[in-house]
Amino acid sequence: MCTPLNEYRDYLTKLVKEKSPLLFSNGGKEYASILMSILLKNTSKSICMFCEGFKPDLITETDYWEALSEYLTHTERTLRVLVNSNAYVDKEPLKTLFAKQAERNNDDTIQIRLITEEGRKDIMGQFNGALNNFAVFDDDMYRLEYEPSEYKAFGSFNNPEDAKLLLELFNKVFEKSEQLNGAA
Repeated sequence: MCTPLNEYRDYLTKLVKEKSPLLFSNGGKEYASILMSILLKNTSKSICMFCEGFKPDLITETDYWEALSEYLTHTERTLRVLVNSNAYVDKEPLKTLFAKQAERNNDDTIQIRLITEEGRKDIMGQFNGALNNFAVFDDDMYRLEYEPSEYKAFGSFNNPEDAKLLLELFNKVFEKSEQLNGAA
């Protein structure tokens, strides 16, 4: 018998295999973890992510953490994370990411930066005053979290136009943000 989580996983797996442009949604930590794991598993080049702080309660969910760890074994792939808070810099999982960066001789394949006040205003200006989390995967997949406290989000596995808009916003804000020199 399928559980709702397994049905959700199967549905997303079907969409990603088809490179479907349909919008998907998620709500709740377990669903967000499944969605992020599928996005990570299907990313071959780059991830650009803006989030509250890479909070352990979501990142260390089994599906998410395993997919992220696997993604980071490929040194040709990049991960750029822009955080709104540095509260988790000395804690897992950011500590592990900084250690991975050090192993890679600081080749900038993993970069984590702290957003500036100006960057917050830029993001809020795009989202009607909200500081929404978002991530872009390989320039065509994205997830936009419109209610971060409930992990409510939508996105697509094949929408280069929307992904491009989010990526342009991310790059603009990322470039003027503060590099974090983590606790490795």
